Amino acid sequence: MQTNLPQHPCANKCTDFKEEQCGHCLVQVMRTRTVIESDFLSGDVVVFVDAAKPDHLMTVHKAQENSVLLDGNRSFALNHLIRPASVAELGAGKRLEEGV
Repeated sequence: MQTNLPQHPCANKCTDFKEEQCGHCLVQVMRTRTVIESDFLSGDVVVFVDAAKPDHLMTVHKAQENSVLLDGNRSFALNHLIRPASVAELGAGKRLEEGV
């Protein structure tokens, strides 16, 4: 059967290669792969959950696995200490009391 897919790099080189990617290649790919899953994305507008913390809006600069860099890398917060700002908070420009 003819294929229009590019030839796999292990073809004719790796004894484990059959017609799909071999275990050797998969292991190499997984070792070099960086996976970051975060609750937030760059550009998200967030507020602190705790009322004792500042009530101003902050913008996520960079999302990491369990934390974010905020406001152009000037602040840092753990994911569980912040939440997305609500539409009402975006309009008010600050964190509002719960239920508002």
